[in-house]
Amino acid sequence: MKRKLFLALLLALPLGLMAQQKVAIVNTQDIMTVMPDVKTANDKLNELAKKYDADMNSMRDEYNKKVEAFTKEQATMVENIRLRKQQELQDIQNRIQQSYQAMQEDLQKEQQKLLQPIQMKIQASIKKVADAEGCAYVLEAGMLLYAGSSAIDLTSKVKTDLGIK
Repeated sequence: MKRKLFLALLLALPLGLMAQQKVAIVNTQDIMTVMPDVKTANDKLNELAKKYDADMNSMRDEYNKKVEAFTKEQATMVENIRLRKQQELQDIQNRIQQSYQAMQEDLQKEQQKLLQPIQMKIQASIKKVADAEGCAYVLEAGMLLYAGSSAIDLTSKVKTDLGIK
């Protein structure tokens, strides 16, 4: 009998300890939408995207002019010249597609480069605030299906720590 009681107490001990640990939530999306650093990063990304759009539009305009010229002249062209011009148009189209993919990859890399320090800054602030509040776990609010009344929302305290109003 004593052995069963001891075993039951031993099994219940971790559950009792877990019930005493604080769980907090934080909404990092809400924080990021009001951070000046994020606005600056987005402005830089938009500027780069506009430059890439201008480059793409220039390449498309050049391609369209060549297609238009080819369409007008193809009836009078010798067979081998017509085939060579068609291949040239195909090559230009392939270069446009490759350039587009390269530009998209560059934008993603630049986004990662600009946002990573901001995310690390938020993460450090979350850790600082959670440690100060004595929280054992911090969960992302945007991914939770349910947060009970005992969960602490640290979003406003993290904003304050980061100097955001």
